Amino acid sequence: MKKTVRILAAVLWIAGAAGCADIPVREEMAEQFTLHKMFTSHMVLQRRTPVKISGTAEPGKTVAVSFCGKTVSAKADGRGEWLAEFPAMEAGGPYELTVTGRGGENTIRLADILVGEVWLCSGQSNMQMPVKGGKFWQVRNCDEELRNADHPRIRLYEVKRTVSPGKIRTETDGSGWRACTPETVRLFSAVGYFFGRQLQKDLKVPVGLIHASWGGTPIEPWISGAAYERAGRNEMEAIRFAQSPTAEQKERLRKTQEKIQKEMDRWTERFLQSDPVRSREAQAWKQPGYDDSDWPVREKPAPFPDNVDGVGWYRRAVEIPAELAGRDVILHLGVVDDCDETFFNGELVGRTGTRTPGYWNVQRVYPVPGKLVKAGRNVIAVRAIDHFSAGGFSRPGALEFKDSGRKISIAGNWKFKLEFAADPKKLGPRPVIPAHHLSMKHPSFPATLFNSMIAPWTRFPIRGVIWYQGCSNAGSADYYPLHKLLICDWRRQWNNPGMPFLLVQLAGFEKHTPVHRLPDDFWRKKAPAENVPYALTREIQAEMLKLPFTGMAVAMDAGDHSDIHPADKQTIGFRLAKEAGRVAYGSREVSQGPLFASMKAENGKIRVFFQNTGGGLTTSDGKAPGAFAVAGKDGKYVWADAVIDGDTVVVSSPRVKNPVNVRYAWVQYRGDVNLCNREGFAAPPFRSDKPEYR
Repeated sequence: MKKTVRILAAVLWIAGAAGCADIPVREEMAEQFTLHKMFTSHMVLQRRTPVKISGTAEPGKTVAVSFCGKTVSAKADGRGEWLAEFPAMEAGGPYELTVTGRGGENTIRLADILVGEVWLCSGQSNMQMPVKGGKFWQVRNCDEELRNADHPRIRLYEVKRTVSPGKIRTETDGSGWRACTPETVRLFSAVGYFFGRQLQKDLKVPVGLIHASWGGTPIEPWISGAAYERAGRNEMEAIRFAQSPTAEQKERLRKTQEKIQKEMDRWTERFLQSDPVRSREAQAWKQPGYDDSDWPVREKPAPFPDNVDGVGWYRRAVEIPAELAGRDVILHLGVVDDCDETFFNGELVGRTGTRTPGYWNVQRVYPVPGKLVKAGRNVIAVRAIDHFSAGGFSRPGALEFKDSGRKISIAGNWKFKLEFAADPKKLGPRPVIPAHHLSMKHPSFPATLFNSMIAPWTRFPIRGVIWYQGCSNAGSADYYPLHKLLICDWRRQWNNPGMPFLLVQLAGFEKHTPVHRLPDDFWRKKAPAENVPYALTREIQAEMLKLPFTGMAVAMDAGDHSDIHPADKQTIGFRLAKEAGRVAYGSREVSQGPLFASMKAENGKIRVFFQNTGGGLTTSDGKAPGAFAVAGKDGKYVWADAVIDGDTVVVSSPRVKNPVNVRYAWVQYRGDVNLCNREGFAAPPFRSDKPEYR
């Protein structure tokens, strides 16, 4: 009798244990196992969707994953990947998670896990811009914002910027999840942070923010190779080449890249011949004995005067002790924008040109042979070549003496003199190299950033995406199919056709010259233009609203005419959060500005009708609506007067008797972009003669 009882008890215990743990009794437990790197303490898991935890183990072996009172088993497949799935949960926490294997050895323990809302923050430099980086790389009131940045229920994950042109990575790399504090948010995406802060305030649940962006990148590297293949686009040939190039593909791509590079070389040669007389004179400026006493001193190497495109020289004398003379040196110069030729005591020691991938953002590290290194005064001369936007260099490092551990700083005062300023009208347009013809190591190469920075996260359930990008594709009509492709691609990758996608429309901007700013009223003298790169891109971005579950934050009124990275990221984050309320959470609050609906010509004027007028049309400054223009049948636009009439705007100009078309804010930048609804959401730019996008 006792024996029967013991057997029955044992059977019941085994059955009960298996039922609680969901672990098959005879599974072979793993000895070596890991969690994927996006699963760390302090993380936020997406609420109201199945919780998925994954990692690696020996193929065929099993791990036990325990979370929130439940334990499930997960068996590694032939690639050594395992996945444990738990039921959907409501917001809450903190919780703990453990992963165990054979004999309970090497248990992985995670703590302080929250369940709430998770969003991916991606794009280029305006998404990358931190709360407080450096001058011209920080938000307004950044110190006050940091003092108030303790938000324990907001969690941050910074994805490391890496490229992977030929391989889709299964593992991410980055900071791990961290609670939001003044220290952790300082260099985190400002747009992401302000979005998350408002979202957490509105929803009152934990918020997790994944930041994966890269300044200066176009949209092409963020789209997967599979999406390019489905769309039948030319980028796929380059991607296949990166994956497993044939000899024929190598040769064809090499010839294409060489052809495009030669176009850049010819343009660069014309650029450098802008002022031959002055350039011959400047050859003496590299010599250590040249008298530069009348050159102006710059406390730090800074952009060219007035941010002209051209060539300028930076010089600095460095005193070297006798005991270090004759030693080989590594010159850590920093980043030079765009290209450079660097001399040490009159001898060329390094050169970076347009054939170097990402040349405008590459750290210059040049070896200096010991025979050039003398006791006493030595001179570093940098010929900086700027083709585009702001030029110069910053953050120079030091002279590092090999095998001695000694360094001499080269930061501080440098002297500067302009060799010449180029005339863009004489040079013609600077060649643009398509992304799929770039070096595979370049961060703009198609699919490379999707492979490295996005693909690993597709196993991690998220609510949606906020996206701030477009500057690097500005003016390209191809941005329309590419943008649609990216949105549809990411929804497919997360297996979520209704995943919310919120974008930021490009801000008002004229020229990147933050040091020597344009006059605040410069725009008053500019006539309406037909070819406006930023205006076209804004129009394409607004077209994305025709896709389901999309939203857009207008930034036209939050821009900066002289800085491509406007400091007002608070407005953008707020507007994105309100759009998230509408698109993702069913809020009926007004979250969009007045959208152009139609127009009607009447009595020599044009009446413009709008959607999303909210509490009524108004202006942000109390003045009459600005930035409107009209054109007659000749298609020539002139700036016009505008008045609000109920939920419409009536536009007219004495210079156009019978207007047939109207535009609003169809510019790079204007200071009178002020139309909004009474809820404060700005009207996006529009033109009534917009083409049909297909």
